[in-house]
Amino acid sequence: SLKGEILGDKLIIEVPNEFTKNWLEENYKNLIYQVLNEFKLKEIEFLISEKTQAEQLIIPYNPVSIIGRKFSPKYTFEDFIVGKCNEFAFNVCYQIAEERPKGYLVYLYGSFGLGKTHLTQAVGNNLISKGFERVYYLTAQDFLNYMMKYLRSGMLESFREKIRNECEILLLEEIHFLSGKEYTQNELAFLLDSLLDQGKTVIFTSLKLPQELQKMENSLKSRLSSGLLIRLNNPDFATRKKIIRHKAKKHGYELPYEVVEYLARQIRGDVRQLESAVLGLIARSTLLKEPINLSLAKELIDEIGIKEGSNQVEMIIETVCRFLGITREDLFSYSKKKEITLSRQITIYFLRKYLNKSLKDISRLFKREHSTIIYNIKTFENRLNRDMSLKVKVDYLFREISRELPDQSSEVEYNLNESKNSL
Repeated sequence: SLKGEILGDKLIIEVPNEFTKNWLEENYKNLIYQVLNEFKLKEIEFLISEKTQAEQLIIPYNPVSIIGRKFSPKYTFEDFIVGKCNEFAFNVCYQIAEERPKGYLVYLYGSFGLGKTHLTQAVGNNLISKGFERVYYLTAQDFLNYMMKYLRSGMLESFREKIRNECEILLLEEIHFLSGKEYTQNELAFLLDSLLDQGKTVIFTSLKLPQELQKMENSLKSRLSSGLLIRLNNPDFATRKKIIRHKAKKHGYELPYEVVEYLARQIRGDVRQLESAVLGLIARSTLLKEPINLSLAKELIDEIGIKEGSNQVEMIIETVCRFLGITREDLFSYSKKKEITLSRQITIYFLRKYLNKSLKDISRLFKREHSTIIYNIKTFENRLNRDMSLKVKVDYLFREISRELPDQSSEVEYNLNESKNSL
């Protein structure tokens, strides 16, 4: 209904909006003037009184009540293949999940696809399955995003308190992502101090050691370095075979012995590459309606661009680096540190002795002069004849390499007590 009143000789009608006013004028024009004449009024005025909308209630922004990601059910300890390359990392993570020790700081590092995420999420899944829910799982990018949201909402202290008070175990992946983000690094360093002071456990993952991270605050590097640093290496030959069998079995296949041996020798990458090869072989067998055999495996290797034997040099480099605890970058650097020089000499020695590589090939590989390679070989052979502990190390490495390339091992004459002239 409409409200109205008469002021003097004017009729005032209150309408809710402009549309109503226009509608009345168009449809009731005659009636309106009839009313004016009847009451001897001279004019009419429409008063528009639109009701203002109630203001939306402003509530302080709460980004997310629960911090972190959900765990993927596929990552469990039961599904993790343990080998020499990852055994220590597995044991530490399993102990954390089972016993929940106080005040642990663990730093898992290594290249992509070696099991860092698998182990980290396996810890979370194990804890959740036992009803322990005070575990937060984030990537470093997640941590940064939460920080920014809480900062914008003026609730940064709430974010800090939530992690300090409600989190017993923090799982933070890909810490290298925070490179160059100084403010976030400082916040994380203070948060880390608080958690460890309360006896809580933190697991970090990264591609590199703390001291190798670029554009990272020294304060955070120092804190990360104070923890248990555990490197995950590329899977060794025995572990690769276990992974291949396990992945095939999960899809209902039992691969022939010779196929497993062949794939394990040819594919020296991470777990994802091994899994991809197994799936590719199964798909090839299914589509071609052929049994899985060595011939089919060789076709697959050829198709994905791996040349047979092309990984032998890489295998020796990787084995030496893994055994002596140095990086590939160290090996090919110009560093004259004793441990790096020795690692370099051992690698050169095996390339020459085991693979019969020419001095020219080795010089090109290490980007050194021909004379430098000769000097390294002679120096190493002289030391090998005098140093019994070095002989033991080299003997062990020889056996490790022999397992990787058993077809060649019988052809290699290797005598620790009498070094053959390799020049």
